[in-house]
Amino acid sequence: MSEPTPRDSADTAGAPRPSVASVSSLSSLSSLSSPTSPTLAKPKPASAAKTATAPAVWRPSQRAARLLTATICAVVPAVVFGAWWCVPLAAVPLLMLTAHGGTHPKRIRAEVDVPERRCFEGETLTATIRLAADAAAGWTRQEYLSPRSRDDHEFGGAPAPSGVTLESLELTGGVITVKLLVPRWGRWSLGAVAIDVHDTAGLRLTSLHADLGEVEAFPVPAPDDTTLAPVRFPDRFGEHSARTPGEGVEFIQVRPYVFGDRQRRINWSATTRRRELQVNTFEAERAAEAVVVVDALSDLPQPPDPANPRPRSTLDTAVRGAAGLAQAYLKAHDRIGLVTLSGRVQWLTPGSGNGYLYRIAQTVMDLRKDFTYEVGGLSRLPTRVLPRGAMVYVFSPLLDPGVVEAISELADRGHPLVVIDVLAHEPAPTTGAKPDHLDALALRLWRLDRQAVRFVLGELGVPVVSWDGIEPLDLALAPLQQAPLAGRAR
Repeated sequence: MSEPTPRDSADTAGAPRPSVASVSSLSSLSSLSSPTSPTLAKPKPASAAKTATAPAVWRPSQRAARLLTATICAVVPAVVFGAWWCVPLAAVPLLMLTAHGGTHPKRIRAEVDVPERRCFEGETLTATIRLAADAAAGWTRQEYLSPRSRDDHEFGGAPAPSGVTLESLELTGGVITVKLLVPRWGRWSLGAVAIDVHDTAGLRLTSLHADLGEVEAFPVPAPDDTTLAPVRFPDRFGEHSARTPGEGVEFIQVRPYVFGDRQRRINWSATTRRRELQVNTFEAERAAEAVVVVDALSDLPQPPDPANPRPRSTLDTAVRGAAGLAQAYLKAHDRIGLVTLSGRVQWLTPGSGNGYLYRIAQTVMDLRKDFTYEVGGLSRLPTRVLPRGAMVYVFSPLLDPGVVEAISELADRGHPLVVIDVLAHEPAPTTGAKPDHLDALALRLWRLDRQAVRFVLGELGVPVVSWDGIEPLDLALAPLQQAPLAGRAR
């Protein structure tokens, strides 16, 4: 939808004049701070209210400027050319300027209320701005200022893009309702609303900006119910059947009784046949541990999904796949951690629980804020967030040499490793002319480079699967479910 065009008060003389709510005291308007708890059980609405106070500076409005211009245009011919018949023409605008001065408040406040500071991408947020003044006022005008309009000086000549889209801006009495669409995941600035408050005569005005703050838009997890099983499980009770004997329900074999075995494990049929106590052995039930590595060093646009209007890029695909994988592991009561490779390495130690998915989502928020990315070198991956024997998933377009080195380092540590290639298309020729033999040669070299990267990872024993982000992640990981993954021997 197109943004509403601000209208001047003098151009809408026939329209009803909205008035600002007049209150006797402004001490009752308290500012509520937004909660910043790092742990979320679920993305509950977080009520937040901010108060913007207008400066006590009143200036002539455009209506007063027009009336003054009309007065001057009538008086100047009378004085210069002696056309005194023009003097009565100046009486009407001059009378309107002096007869009714109008009343104006000394203090004006705008209380901003955004009930939801956390949402999922594609949802619409509603912000409410309540205006209050210590005297009667009217002729209120409002205009939405996107983050691009407010941050141009920080980005030089290039405009700063915005992650939110204005859907509607309505004024009802002293309440302004702003509806904003958040199409992509990330931590976005919601922009501000510029408010002009005129006096009752419409001759003077003052302005204030109501900042709407920020919002966290969580990525929608990709559909996935597949969790790969490693060869070695950590010594923690869970729902996966390990190959080692222990307390479980999956039968392994019958063996002779050893002192200390439980009596309920005795197999009386085998004992009768062999005339010696025999007991049943079962596979131990263990919990799996996994770590998801998201490569944010490269972010390229992806072909659009016909069934989903959400914007797509390699980083979007990686983050949504990581969220889906985390959801699958947490549903199985396993532990999962996160490592993000950007200008600096960030991580979240493996954990479990219903609220851990939103902790992972909040950690990913640091990768994107108003379409700005950190730059810098790739440091070594931390060791304390990579438990021994944990499954490691790497979501990457495999375009940065530093990521290939990091994958090689993880393989040398002996972790069961899976690389998910999220680059689903080949580069197009940059020239606008018809592709020639040089473009075909460049594309062939690019393909050979991709094959060389996959060959190097194959020599390290690292499987590489391709995923375009449109099909479910289960289909990409299904060929790896035939046997448990074992890391390299250290």
